[in-house]
Amino acid sequence: MNIESQQTLEVNNLISIRQKTSPAQAQALLVNLVEYVKTQGANRTGLPISTTYSMDAATQMMDIEFYLPIDKEIPSTGEFVYKPLLHLSNCLRMTYKGNPQFFQKACEDLNQYMAQNKLVPITTGFNVNRNEVTKQEDLEQFEVDVYVSINPNVF
Repeated sequence: MNIESQQTLEVNNLISIRQKTSPAQAQALLVNLVEYVKTQGANRTGLPISTTYSMDAATQMMDIEFYLPIDKEIPSTGEFVYKPLLHLSNCLRMTYKGNPQFFQKACEDLNQYMAQNKLVPITTGFNVNRNEVTKQEDLEQFEVDVYVSINPNVF
């Protein structure tokens, strides 16, 4: 795990979907997003970005948003929202590479790093996949950057 400060995340032309769902159904949201892009004649220009706004421990429901970079503007609907820009500044960027089952621990380490350094996050973590892992034997190749905007004020 590597943490860098004063990083920026900027991506143009995105389509997003945000819903409360179970972890088991989250992948279906992403599949629906990809299908919508195809039906609109657009093409993906990058890998998915995701952020989880909240998780209800009792019901295991999560409020998650997926973003997909695309090559052109497409219409928003009630479910899908076109966003011309995603811009996060003054971020910590943690790069994680390895088996996804240990990713949560790396996120906990990032939170601990922020607490130890008295850094106040002002966004959720935005997970930017660096590669797609589709086979079980390739799990160790999983790689993701996590961006968290930090309050620039010093207390």
